[in-house]
Amino acid sequence: MSWWLTNASRARAEQVALAQLLERAGWLSGVGWRVGDDLQLIVDFDIQHNGETFSLFMAYPSTFPDTPPMVLSRDGKRLSWHQYGAGGELCLEFRPDNWDPAITGAMMAESAYRLLSGESPEGDADGVVRSAHQASLGRDARSEQMRFVLDRDAIEVLVGLPVDAPVPITAWDRLEKPTWVASLVSVGDGGSIWSHSGPEPSHSTIAKGFAFRTTREIDSFRANPGRFAELLPAEFPELAEQLPDTPFDGFVLLGDADRWIALNLYPHEGKQTVFGYKMIIAPDASGRLPAGHAGLAQKRVAIVGCGSVGSKIATTLARSGVRKFTLVDDDIFFSANLVRNDLDARAIGQHKVDSLTARLKDIVANAEISMRRVALGQQESAGTTESVMEELAQADLLIDATADPRAFNLVAAVARRHRKPMVWCEVFAGGIGGIVARARPELDPIPTIARGQIRAWCDGHGVPWAAAAQADYGAQREQGPQLMADDADVSVITGHASRLALDILTREQSIFPSSAYAIGLAAEWIFRAAFDTWPIDLRPEGKWGEAQGGASKEDLKELLASLFPEVAA
Repeated sequence: MSWWLTNASRARAEQVALAQLLERAGWLSGVGWRVGDDLQLIVDFDIQHNGETFSLFMAYPSTFPDTPPMVLSRDGKRLSWHQYGAGGELCLEFRPDNWDPAITGAMMAESAYRLLSGESPEGDADGVVRSAHQASLGRDARSEQMRFVLDRDAIEVLVGLPVDAPVPITAWDRLEKPTWVASLVSVGDGGSIWSHSGPEPSHSTIAKGFAFRTTREIDSFRANPGRFAELLPAEFPELAEQLPDTPFDGFVLLGDADRWIALNLYPHEGKQTVFGYKMIIAPDASGRLPAGHAGLAQKRVAIVGCGSVGSKIATTLARSGVRKFTLVDDDIFFSANLVRNDLDARAIGQHKVDSLTARLKDIVANAEISMRRVALGQQESAGTTESVMEELAQADLLIDATADPRAFNLVAAVARRHRKPMVWCEVFAGGIGGIVARARPELDPIPTIARGQIRAWCDGHGVPWAAAAQADYGAQREQGPQLMADDADVSVITGHASRLALDILTREQSIFPSSAYAIGLAAEWIFRAAFDTWPIDLRPEGKWGEAQGGASKEDLKELLASLFPEVAA
């Protein structure tokens, strides 16, 4: 329902305020109220300045006075540089970003007068009204379906190129309807001058082209890219001579300093066709991660289990700077997995390790990922199991994300034998919380004993622990339907597990005083409320390293003699 039908007193106040302004302001005239087709309250008015009349109307939105009214030209003309296109509303001093319900329509009309008179001053004065708000990349580009993204460091490289000398480039190009997006990959033959350090999106294609630094006039090609094909032979002969084919298929970057345009040339019916791309300068990405994360690119993390827990931990670590992964899982992704896994519908029918690998490569550049389609602890050959465990031993950190005791025991054996830190977590059924834990060589008990200490801690509270984790993070209560942990629940627990992992990988001194924590997400079991956290202190126990038997030197000699009789002889 329109606001003025339920707030008639404010509507009357708006009429009175404009009537009072009409009495005292000589520049205002023609005030008339009406109701639009959709019961929108509208007031027409004219502003006179320097002998010119500006015909305007102000439309009150249905959400007024919580949002501002809109002031527009009645004849659809462009009246100001501070206007959202020809016929669009004027961008005045009072906008959604600084709006207050106490502001009136009369004040909006005064603001419109200050804008229009300020841009048309008397005499020879400069008619520029300074913008009071920042431009938005997203707003400027939202109507542009062809976009070329250029990083600041790439611009520095382009500016250093010789003038009027074509230089080979490559770019990736990708259609994600309704938007075509492209970005520079390299400059120079084989990236000899510069190569982009970021990832190339999956399902993108690589296109070749040229960068041409020039001081010649290029602005006309922004509005009319097709003219470039007509003028290319005569205006840019240096470039035309370097094109391998006519018509050419690829990108051309033209510009100088920080003013560049991107043109996509391609053949159509034997003729040269040109599309222009909106050039978008990407913000600087430096300083978005702690300094200690720089060394993560050299660390290898092995994740056993690529389901809800493993996929989320993997992507978090990738975003934090980890580039080397060993992924172990033989499961296939189905639509039912969409409710919690970090993967999406593009992974349906694929092995989880395959799709998670593609996901990680979309996040970090130059990722080194080993995929093992193996169910550790399940029916696999002894040789396969041994090879996976040998590969796990090469990692700097082991993560068990299976909720399977058999897999846990094998990962724990690798951690103990090779003195590798290990992280794991459990997500409780019903979304009541979970447990995150770590085991560091010589600082914590070996993983199997650590898990036993955690279980004893849970059982020692005198409250039945009916929250044991299941492989599918669900458990059947005595009454009622099966209770499942949703994506938010899993994300909270895996987020904390990722913090334990990053703490191990980036710090010599941990910021976590305990090596295990029970984290509540609801007031159940021992948790008093959501986000109630209980530290679990673990006692060092068990021996890290290779298990040592009690055999004597004589026993060892006899064993070696039986294995290598030719040497013993």
